[in-house]
Amino acid sequence: MSKRHIVILVVMLVTLPVLYYLISPIWRVKELDENLPGQSGPVIKDNLFNMDEKTTADFNKAMLEMAPKAMMMNQGMPNADFKLLAAGPMVARAHNVSGDAVLVEAAGKKILRFENLDTINGPGLHIYLAADLSDNDYVDLGPIRATRGNVNYDVPAGTDTNKYRYALIWCQPFKVLFSYAELK
Repeated sequence: MSKRHIVILVVMLVTLPVLYYLISPIWRVKELDENLPGQSGPVIKDNLFNMDEKTTADFNKAMLEMAPKAMMMNQGMPNADFKLLAAGPMVARAHNVSGDAVLVEAAGKKILRFENLDTINGPGLHIYLAADLSDNDYVDLGPIRATRGNVNYDVPAGTDTNKYRYALIWCQPFKVLFSYAELK
């Protein structure tokens, strides 16, 4: 066997397994994230993963500027009997969160209350009651008043709380959903 034949044989022995690895379906990773039958996850419509490079940099810079400005509040329930209308745990989207959102009726008015809320601050955060996880159809309850503790937000009279079943912490300037709760 000549040197040329040996080189060709070695090249083939090295090349064939590499080609097999590259084209073989055994090595292809397929990833799924399916819901169980009968369950569908909420569709989130925000800019978190759609920002261009400059907007992402501006968002990250604004987040760093807001970090030391954490706010704490421990606001009690109104001094009246209240009726629990709906509640749900806070779910992280862009940033970690814990606590619960509860919708109550007290003294003839509806209140969205965050209990044991713990999240980070961000630029232009507002509290929304929304029909879905976007800013297409919502009622703005105002700027976030605290990032930790228990805090109440008055729901405007006449708001259809059967329609607006999501409590959102929404970053207005960047159109990003920080976290949410589905009120059931």
